[in-house]
Amino acid sequence: MRGSSALLASAALRRAWARPARRLATKDAPPWRDGRVAAVCGSTLTMMTGHGVATPCVPLLATTLGAGAADVGAALSTFGLARLALNVPVGLAADSVGRKPLLVGGALLNAAGHAASALAPDATSFAAARFVAGAGSAAYLGTAQVYLSDVAKPSQRGRVLGLNHAALLVGVSVGPVLGGFGAELSVRAPFYAVAGLGLLSAVHAFRALEETKPATTPQKKEQKETGRLRDVLADAPFASAALAHATTFALRQGGRNLLLALVASQTFGYTPLQLGQLFGAMAMADLLGVGPASWLSDKIDDKRYVVCGSLVGSAAAVLAVAYVALQAETSGQPDQLAFLGAVSLWALSTAALGPTLPAYAADLVPEAKRGLGLAAFRSAGDVGFVGAPLALGLLADAFGAPAALAGLAGASVASAGAFAVLNRR
Repeated sequence: MRGSSALLASAALRRAWARPARRLATKDAPPWRDGRVAAVCGSTLTMMTGHGVATPCVPLLATTLGAGAADVGAALSTFGLARLALNVPVGLAADSVGRKPLLVGGALLNAAGHAASALAPDATSFAAARFVAGAGSAAYLGTAQVYLSDVAKPSQRGRVLGLNHAALLVGVSVGPVLGGFGAELSVRAPFYAVAGLGLLSAVHAFRALEETKPATTPQKKEQKETGRLRDVLADAPFASAALAHATTFALRQGGRNLLLALVASQTFGYTPLQLGQLFGAMAMADLLGVGPASWLSDKIDDKRYVVCGSLVGSAAAVLAVAYVALQAETSGQPDQLAFLGAVSLWALSTAALGPTLPAYAADLVPEAKRGLGLAAFRSAGDVGFVGAPLALGLLADAFGAPAALAGLAGASVASAGAFAVLNRR
């Protein structure tokens, strides 16, 4: 009897595993009840947890392989460079080959890159393995955004992409903690664990997801044939959304991770532990803001209210941090409470940009160009991610951190102005 029950349970599990993820049952059902959305967001959580697990271990393993500081920097940067280089090719492949092959192949490539990282015999092969892992991450995460834009109704697209953004934030936040514990056992162990998670994501995508690439019609074939990158970027509203996306990454990578870190440590005396706690609190505020921001993105038709309001609010927060830092430098009496208030405003003001901008960009491009359009959009963000720290660092060296913060605030206001003008109805 027990054996029969076990066989029945096993058969039910096999059927459930092989069955494609279910769709929304009703028009007004919440997006998280769509099995396809849950499957992709779950894999995103798995992938980004894996990325976070490896993050604290990359410098450790590179050092054990005899790498110098420059080699460690190369190992850290190749992952991001792979993403920047492959965004557009991945988008083109999503439009031509389909979404599912890239979701499966990207997860497999990411797993292979992390396994090769664990097995690397020297610093050069380790950096090459990190590039492979970055290429897999670019293929999966870029296509996941396209896939979710396909399955989401326009009235729910902000919330669907917001769920994926929340999964990404959770994975990036939790992963480093798990990686630190794993490194206590072996510095190579976390990379093997990440490879296993990537393989699990690939199997799950293969078994649970259906292909969503739109069927080719004469009209869509014509759109696809004219879908060159410059044609996508020539659309003024789309270009303004891409600029706002680049500004968002500049506010986070160049503003928070560079200038805010400098001000907190040099002017307000934050220790590394206190700085980590500050950034953790900001990440938590960003995560908590994803839900309300996603809801606003779906409910407010005119995205200028959300995007421009967030960019101007961010500029005000950045200027407040600059003012408090300048006051502390001139008076020699740092106002910790005012500093924390300005930082809190900064964290809250950028929360709405994460889900709103990708959803709006997906609305602007035709279905036949969705892969290419979102690839160009992601590349704009990566340009801000790579370029802002260098530009703001040069400004800070020449004129001081408060002046660099003022320049960042000005760029945010300019981006808001461009979005407001180019999206007039």
